[in-house]
Amino acid sequence: MRLRFFRPASILRLILVGFGLVAVPLMVALVHAALAVDRMASRSQEAVHQAVEATRNSQALVEAITGMERNARQYQALGDPALFEVYAVNHAAFQQTLETLGNLPLTPGQHELLLRMAEAEGDIYRLLAEARPETGLTIVEAGRFAELASLAEAFLNRSQDAIRHEVNTMRDLALETQRLLVLQAVALVPVALLLMVLFTALIARPVRQLDHAIRRLGNEELDEPLAIHGPRDLEQLGERLDWLRVRLQELEEEKTKFLRHISHELKTPLTAIREGAGLLGEEVVGSLNAQQREIAAILQENTVHLQKLIEDLLNVSMAASRAAVMQYHPVELKQLVEKVLGGHKMALLARQLRLEARLQPVRVMADEEKLRAVVDNLLSNAAKFAPEGGIVFVRLEDEGETARIEVQDTGSGIPERDRERVFEAFYQGQHSSNSHIRGTGLGLSIAREYVQAHGGHIEVVPSAGPGACLRVTLPKKGVTP
Repeated sequence: MRLRFFRPASILRLILVGFGLVAVPLMVALVHAALAVDRMASRSQEAVHQAVEATRNSQALVEAITGMERNARQYQALGDPALFEVYAVNHAAFQQTLETLGNLPLTPGQHELLLRMAEAEGDIYRLLAEARPETGLTIVEAGRFAELASLAEAFLNRSQDAIRHEVNTMRDLALETQRLLVLQAVALVPVALLLMVLFTALIARPVRQLDHAIRRLGNEELDEPLAIHGPRDLEQLGERLDWLRVRLQELEEEKTKFLRHISHELKTPLTAIREGAGLLGEEVVGSLNAQQREIAAILQENTVHLQKLIEDLLNVSMAASRAAVMQYHPVELKQLVEKVLGGHKMALLARQLRLEARLQPVRVMADEEKLRAVVDNLLSNAAKFAPEGGIVFVRLEDEGETARIEVQDTGSGIPERDRERVFEAFYQGQHSSNSHIRGTGLGLSIAREYVQAHGGHIEVVPSAGPGACLRVTLPKKGVTP
């Protein structure tokens, strides 16, 4: 999936957007929780205020009724108009208290009690205003004070019941708010984690592509274009890497062309030198003394060595450029390896090297000449580093779908840091300077190119004993041209 719907200008902006989107759900949850707690606190505060007002005014009604009854009896007993005026003031205060309670959010039952108290106290006030003091307070009037007190007590009880009900309601509301916050957290945390994983993948993907592109350049895999998908700055970096790939490819082609030309130009004069050295050594132009024959032999030996080096240059040029056409046909690997071993027999005997071969019959679809070059280079490499009197092991095994060739020597081995680089052209490890034979560092590079052309793999593997072990794995069916 390519990120086309959203392409930030830089990876820094992508990181900032990612952090922002991850933080948004958490911020929403925090704001919602704060608002829910604030609403619950406001409602609780209002409920407590209303409950306190209702309770305080209810208690004031009960106390006012007791005082009003005592004031009425005093007025009826003494007949003092000043006492009636005091009752009138208490009457107004009582009605004001009823009005204050009526403004509170009361239940229908509480409102009904307020109306009944207002009506009962109003009747008592009218009776007192119309009655003559000397007549005394009637039983009916006294009973009405008792009825008024009963109504006030009932209102007080209703207020306390309302407080308990509000407390239970607030507890239920708190539990409901807690449940909603938990559900919100359960829903939002996975969303935040999903966004975090998504943006982590979006950030890591182009970085992995860059790492893969750089590794491809390091492994000289220059055939396919390099493309980075992601933020525009990383895409631009990918374009620069692709430009570098094209430039490296051009340089590789120029290097291959140079090697091919210089090798070809060197072969012509070398052939003349070699033939001349041969004529001298055969004394065609005249007899030679012992010292002259030694010089002719040295000249002949070095021209042969130089010709081998030039042929290696031509081979590596051809292998690297993939110019050689693969000619696939059935090849009996056991016979091929035996022929190559026969060609190295004299070189092994000259250095007193013992050969131990364990070969299984294996048939593969391959280019016989190129496989011969692979085995030849592996044996030459083993003979080069094996000490005099040492052993060279050659193993050929049938692995089902693949064939495996292993060549091992009893030398000092290949250091860990050199195990990948030994297949690079012209690379020679630390042992080359101490070897009795100086090479070009092209043999294993040629072997790798030919093995990869067959769809196989060559590597340095750990060995049970001393020395280096090189393994070639080849598909038995070959590859489609």
